[in-house]
Amino acid sequence: MGQRRLFLVFLILGVFVFAIVQCTQQEERKDSRGPTYAGSASCKNCHKDISGSITHNAHFNASRMVTKPNSADSLKLPDGEFIFNEHTKVGVKNLKDGLYQSALVNGQAMKTEHTDMVFGAGISAYTFAFWFGNKLMQMPLNYLTKEHQWVNSPGFPSDQIYFGRPIVARCLECHSSSVKQQLVKSGDFSVEEELVKGSLIAGIDCERCHGPAAQHVEFHEANPTVKNAAYMVSYKALALTRRIDMCGVCHSGTGIKTLTSTFAFKPGDTLKTLPQYNVYKGEDPDVHGKQKQLLEASLCYKVGKAECITCHDIHDNTKKSVQIYSNKCISCHKEVVHKTLPEKNASVLAKNCIDCHMPVKESHAIGFQISGSQKKILYRLRTHRIAVYDRLTGTSEGGVKN
Repeated sequence: MGQRRLFLVFLILGVFVFAIVQCTQQEERKDSRGPTYAGSASCKNCHKDISGSITHNAHFNASRMVTKPNSADSLKLPDGEFIFNEHTKVGVKNLKDGLYQSALVNGQAMKTEHTDMVFGAGISAYTFAFWFGNKLMQMPLNYLTKEHQWVNSPGFPSDQIYFGRPIVARCLECHSSSVKQQLVKSGDFSVEEELVKGSLIAGIDCERCHGPAAQHVEFHEANPTVKNAAYMVSYKALALTRRIDMCGVCHSGTGIKTLTSTFAFKPGDTLKTLPQYNVYKGEDPDVHGKQKQLLEASLCYKVGKAECITCHDIHDNTKKSVQIYSNKCISCHKEVVHKTLPEKNASVLAKNCIDCHMPVKESHAIGFQISGSQKKILYRLRTHRIAVYDRLTGTSEGGVKN
């Protein structure tokens, strides 16, 4: 009788402990996207190497919150100023509690805002935002990391300080993993979009690309010996077009218009079901944000079926060199002979296919105004239209002007 009672006590304690663990894990996994999402922290238990790498790469750092003291220090940004004219300037200051931008008129600070969020991994530039009530607003200045300059934000007035551009949910669909929005009545016949602050998940996390993972995590925690991924869509099993569509959600430009948020787009979905999605029709898309259309224009895609992950491992945070990318080209083009290439340039073939076949081009959509000038630094990006370019005529093999 005593042994049975002792067994019952241990059984009850075991159930109690199990219940506490389950509740604790569910609390830790609480995700603003809902109970089907586990949160990226849950991925670390089984995917330590990938999780350790991805936290440093450009996708994961597409945006981040910098609301805590010293959280902006890792950006290593200098104080500075931007001059519109002798009376009007924007000053940037690193203070103990964060990074500030101030509107200075005749030396007096007329408006000062604290940086609450930063966009960009810092490879080319940073964009900054602050909370104004339940609206996220873009700050006047960007920082160009290669040029080491504070510049006027793209599209902002060239002759005055501007704190009035809202960063809406549509912007965040490509620069974060989730945010909830609400429409608030602002007049008799109009509404304004506001964001739910606590719902914003900065950066592109695991579940933004792989889909909701709560069921997957629960299954594998209960069945640790099972190595085949359960309750997750396998990218390898998807058709080529569906694989690049997942990247194309954000890398097709701002022309995509949907009836619902693209946050709901999951592996296996297709962009062709989205209203006003424009497939490639022979034009030469802008190099900013339209990598999918540019790739679709390439023979490497049309004939060889090259795709995004042929060259890009988004789990990796290693900075790739031109030679590393060129090795990808050579793996498929071993027999190519460049008959017209001058002999003195032949050594380039072994380590640099990219600069000729994927040249850096200027974006027509984005430019950064220089302090004290009306001149702009145009955003320069490598085109993803892989082609044979004629540097003399400025055209590619297909006749598209470059």
